Amino acid sequence: MKKHLLSFFALGTAFVLYPTLATAQVENPPAPNEGVPPPQPPMEEMMTPPPPPPADNEFTLSAQIRPRFEYRNGAYRPLVEGESPAILTNNRVRLNFDYKHSDRLHLYVSLQNVNVWGQAQQVQAVDKTGGMSVFEAYAEFPLVNTLSAKVGRQVIALDDDRIFGSLDWHPAGRSHDAVNLNWTPSEKLTLRGFFAYNQSGSTTTPTLNVNTPSGQNFTPGLGQDYQHLQALHAHYSISEAHQLSLLFANLGYRTNDSADQNMQTFGVHYTGKSNQLTYGASAYMQTGKNAGGTEKSAYMFAVNAGYKFSPIFGLTAGVDYLSGNASDDTSGKDKVFNPFSGTNHKFYGFMDYYYVGFTPSVGLLNPYLTANVRTGEKSNLSATYHFFAPAAKFETDKKHSSLGSEIDLVYNLKVQPFIGLQVGYSTYFANDGTKALKGTANQRGYQDWFWCSLNINPKLFSAIF
Repeated sequence: MKKHLLSFFALGTAFVLYPTLATAQVENPPAPNEGVPPPQPPMEEMMTPPPPPPADNEFTLSAQIRPRFEYRNGAYRPLVEGESPAILTNNRVRLNFDYKHSDRLHLYVSLQNVNVWGQAQQVQAVDKTGGMSVFEAYAEFPLVNTLSAKVGRQVIALDDDRIFGSLDWHPAGRSHDAVNLNWTPSEKLTLRGFFAYNQSGSTTTPTLNVNTPSGQNFTPGLGQDYQHLQALHAHYSISEAHQLSLLFANLGYRTNDSADQNMQTFGVHYTGKSNQLTYGASAYMQTGKNAGGTEKSAYMFAVNAGYKFSPIFGLTAGVDYLSGNASDDTSGKDKVFNPFSGTNHKFYGFMDYYYVGFTPSVGLLNPYLTANVRTGEKSNLSATYHFFAPAAKFETDKKHSSLGSEIDLVYNLKVQPFIGLQVGYSTYFANDGTKALKGTANQRGYQDWFWCSLNINPKLFSAIF
């Protein structure tokens, strides 16, 4: 009887509670995949390793071997009657190490050896070439926001290389020991500051003792040409076709511990283009004092324009004017413009009669005309005619209105992706003005120069890690 009563009680309880349980199930349904294991990726994906983290380091090792054969029958200076030409091959070897850590650090070191073939003995017990030297060695890194710094030995090349240039034509090139600050406040504007303070020894004790330095230890010609440098360069991109630059530079010269002379150079550089026409202009002034303490008052300007008549032919005409002292000048001022760190070989004739080891006291007027011809997909030929004249009055036994003229021919050929060939021929038509300016009384009227250069610059190794 008791069993029947318990059965009826359980059945009644279930009848009463069923609606509540049913409602609860409706109001709180289970999650759709509750209790079901998550889907597994395909087997091939499970076997593929995860992608590596982004590479932060990049290293490149490159080299350059550049021999240049030269037949100098009047290059650099006019030869006199009976003087034999020079025949030589100079050579440049560079080994370049380039390391970058994302955008936080850039290290660059370029080792260099420059020699003339035959200077080193076959069995080289003593290195007469001077051994390896450091052409560039700098570190570049960001400071704050858009400001970065480059510290160490470095090339300073600005605009068209007229005031600061790399001098790449020279076997040794040109580099400076300096600090370079770069600020880019916008895509159109870049400001660059350069600062240097040099010691070079003296004529009596050219080797500096770093442990016990005394005095300024600076003598022009033993190291850098200037004792200190402060320069500011601003470049503004007006548009893609129009570029404008401003330059201010102060060079400090020192001849002894108490004499410090400062020369200021400031000016503007502009380039523009429109369709097939290109044009440009530069103008600079120099004030202050030269290395000897004489008041400086000099200037220069240059204008040029080029037109591409067809895909294979173009002409460029221009004129350079660099001020100088007239032969009868009694002002006591130095009016000779000094393109102190420019690549002067590029502008004033390839035979380097002017502003390469020799600065004309009367300045220089240089109108020129260049023809460029594309001779193939990987080759071109250029021909330039220079007319040279004194910028100031030049009179010795008579007044000289001309310093002669020059023709330069250069052929370029891309032999391979990392090999280039250059062949050049120049001739200088000297006259009485050249004879009086250079002081070569018995000079030949015809001077010429032939050269052939092979530039081999492969990338040896590159890695990203």
